[in-house]
Amino acid sequence: MDGSAWLSLALGFATTVLLTWMVLPFLKRLKGETIREDVPERHRLKAGTPTMGGIAFSLSIPLTVIVASILHQPSLLLDALLFSFAMFSFALIGFADDWAKLRRRKGWRTQPKLAAQIALAVLWVAMAKQNWALTAPIANSSAILNWFWFVFLLVLFLATVNGVNIADGLDGLASGLTAIASLAVGLLALRSGLTEGAISAFAICGGCLGFLVFNRYPAKVFMGDVGSMALGAGLAMSVFMGKTVLPFLIIGLVFWVEQLTVMLQVAYFKWTKRRYGEGRRIFPMTPIHHSFELLGWKEPNIVFLFWIFGLMAAVLGIGVAPLLSRW
Repeated sequence: MDGSAWLSLALGFATTVLLTWMVLPFLKRLKGETIREDVPERHRLKAGTPTMGGIAFSLSIPLTVIVASILHQPSLLLDALLFSFAMFSFALIGFADDWAKLRRRKGWRTQPKLAAQIALAVLWVAMAKQNWALTAPIANSSAILNWFWFVFLLVLFLATVNGVNIADGLDGLASGLTAIASLAVGLLALRSGLTEGAISAFAICGGCLGFLVFNRYPAKVFMGDVGSMALGAGLAMSVFMGKTVLPFLIIGLVFWVEQLTVMLQVAYFKWTKRRYGEGRRIFPMTPIHHSFELLGWKEPNIVFLFWIFGLMAAVLGIGVAPLLSRW
């Protein structure tokens, strides 16, 4: 096992704990989390909990990756910087959204936020595809197929960012799921000898575990969009760096389900409103973890159940990875 990869996990954990502890007093001086109206009533009790705690690991994880990469092999610094800039750029989008919520109690509108995400995702996917030779997994692929492959990578990047963001609805849910997924990605990267991918993935895992010290139920701080978007971007870049694209489709299954329930709910509501004059719902509430709350489940039990599903998906993804070659 590569020592530098495991060093990044330990360093990511330690620096995240330290930085979160340092920024928490400042975050407490802000107004705290604004609770949306479309969540279960019990979430009203969380109003005022410090948010934007993701600032800590948005700094500690890139720093960890840079240090561990230089210690392992100085030539990996370019990879580490590419990963870090991608993660930090999405942290800035999340920070702008969080700050708007704190100042005006209302974040960015969906359209400009999505446009910013797409613009940055195109940049980072193009650079990742070029820098890490992410070619389509078919021999002698055509130009058209390569274009579709780029679009696929772009969609995967955006789905990962928004999957982590949507999962950030219960104490410890997003951080725990991301820790599990990134550990699986890191192990696959190590198995393939791609230490640079393992370093970044393990740094994310360590950062998430460090944040769980403060974010587990009952949460002392929330990560905010600044954290969830940074984690999603970092996780996607680690997948590209470790060349675990196809296995990650299984590893990230819980993220995809969370997003799918939201998409189905919105689409069905709009269709039934046009057809019947009133919107109807498939699920009691989405994302799907809120439906469990409405059924009377306790929040820690829901989070633990989703972690189990995430772990099962990670084990399955690792298990089938050899069948997918290096993809």
